[in-house]
Amino acid sequence: MTSEKTSGQEPFVFTHRKDLSVLPSGAREQEVNLHGGFAIDDRPGHGHIYYGMPGAGIMRIDPDLQKQEIIGLPDELTPLNFHGTKLGTFDGKRRLFLSANGDEMVVVLTLDGEVDYTLPRPVFDEYQSEEALYKPTDTALVGDQLYIADGYGSNYIVSADVKTRQWTGIFGGKTEDPTEDGKFATAHGIGVNPIHHQLDIADRPHSRIQVHTGIGDFIESHKLPAGAYLCGISYLEYKSHWYAVIGCLRDPDEDRPAPIYIIDAESYDLLSVIRPKEDFGIELAQHLHNVTLHEHDDQLYLVCQAWNPGHYFVLQKA
Repeated sequence: MTSEKTSGQEPFVFTHRKDLSVLPSGAREQEVNLHGGFAIDDRPGHGHIYYGMPGAGIMRIDPDLQKQEIIGLPDELTPLNFHGTKLGTFDGKRRLFLSANGDEMVVVLTLDGEVDYTLPRPVFDEYQSEEALYKPTDTALVGDQLYIADGYGSNYIVSADVKTRQWTGIFGGKTEDPTEDGKFATAHGIGVNPIHHQLDIADRPHSRIQVHTGIGDFIESHKLPAGAYLCGISYLEYKSHWYAVIGCLRDPDEDRPAPIYIIDAESYDLLSVIRPKEDFGIELAQHLHNVTLHEHDDQLYLVCQAWNPGHYFVLQKA
């Protein structure tokens, strides 16, 4: 069922697909706890979407968004919140990288839920003090280097070699100054820009995307509407052009429900503002946490998570 109502600006105007808000029975009671992100298996012939459901396991969505299944985890991992979910390949095998923000580790899984290994707290000097928090929120794989954003902790970006499992680098750190480049108020999300091949880091309260090289050199900062609280960034090539989508925890106007932004992945220009709660009446979409662009059978979708309470829903391009 497609809603007659629309939201956004051309060419990215969307409708609400209520019929695609499908969760298996074993996950419905846990939906309220959703606090994570999506990863799409973009290999030809695949297209499944993965995300963590605390209390249930890992969710795998079919490419047509009609069905989800639960991938079971070991008992000690099932309750954990996986704040960031990413996919990558090394040693010729596809892996899931799951940032456990409350448990000081990143879990590396096979697509069937088997634990490959875990990366624990970093060993750098910056983390030697007990007062130095480590609460990883997202990851990005570049070659054999896994970049980890410590967005709820000390706000460094650390890297590790996924083959040797050794820590390799650190940059960033905490700042409350929205004009200070190279540091973060909350390094909430991290992605690899498919055009510039650099790290895009969503600095949430400062409403900006900070761009860095893999060795941590600051390149530039791209501001979006102040007060929007950018949670993360994911990309899709659509009709021969790259775009990115950002779910926002807050709106620049404190009294408005949070929006979804679609930007040009090359210029970072804001192209469309979608308002799920205002325009579709999705009551639980007061705060957006993670959104991803997904294309299937020439249809474009926004797969969305709201936060506190958690809620899963899907929008389709009108």
